[in-house]
Amino acid sequence: MAAREPEVLVIEAGPAGLWTVFQLAIHGIRSLILESAAAAGGQCAQLYADKPVHDLPGFGAIDAGKVVDLLLGQITRFEPDFRFSTIATSIMPSPEGFEVATAAAETFRARHVILATGIGAFCGRPEQRLELPVGLVLLDGKAAVSTATFATSIEGLYCIGDAAHYPGKLPLLVSAFHEAALAAFAIRSARGGARQAMRRQSKKASVTGR
Repeated sequence: MAAREPEVLVIEAGPAGLWTVFQLAIHGIRSLILESAAAAGGQCAQLYADKPVHDLPGFGAIDAGKVVDLLLGQITRFEPDFRFSTIATSIMPSPEGFEVATAAAETFRARHVILATGIGAFCGRPEQRLELPVGLVLLDGKAAVSTATFATSIEGLYCIGDAAHYPGKLPLLVSAFHEAALAAFAIRSARGGARQAMRRQSKKASVTGR
């Protein structure tokens, strides 16, 4: 039997992406995480695991690698679905939501996509850039987002962390965690609205058919 498609694709598994997975999971939303590296953690794990982080509540200082370890431990009970060494090359709208193509010629589909890529996928080397949907509004090489939902100009596509642009944006982990939480809440609300619409439509069809 083919695996059920996730409701949300999370692109990259740095701290912002990992916290996104947790936030989605507590709402009962199934996600799949595409990570270009061989392990989770992003730059915090790969470049400066021993660098102290000072912007997390409750910690005077904590090594960046330890933050990653704690986040992974927090989501373990939800049995997260990772695809490591998987480089997303394009995100395109489809009738069911989005199709995400990879460098290995795979295609993943989901109703929603959350970009937690950092800015490299937007303005890095040409061979590393992610092909984005036509109509996505970019400001200073980053995706313009709503600060209420972290939705981009493309319905169903969200962006958090260093790749997101909005007034007052701070390049802090705690900011990215805040953004992830609001994006997850927005997807939960969208899901609820869709279900209510389906129930209304079903009820109307039932009354019409009498």
